[in-house]
Amino acid sequence: MKCPKCRGRMYSEKFYDFVRSYEAWRCCSCGEILDTTILANRARNHNVFLG
Repeated sequence: MKCPKCRGRMYSEKFYDFVRSYEAWRCCSCGEILDTTILANRARNHNVFLG
């Protein structure tokens, strides 16, 4: 997967909070983090169609 911000390589990483754990994508170059919640919020707030 390529980063939409810098076109760098992304890898899957597991994140934890106090209630749950979830997987997201992190860019090796710029540190951008993407998961389903982030993508849905960006689409809703910017009227972007995600496929």
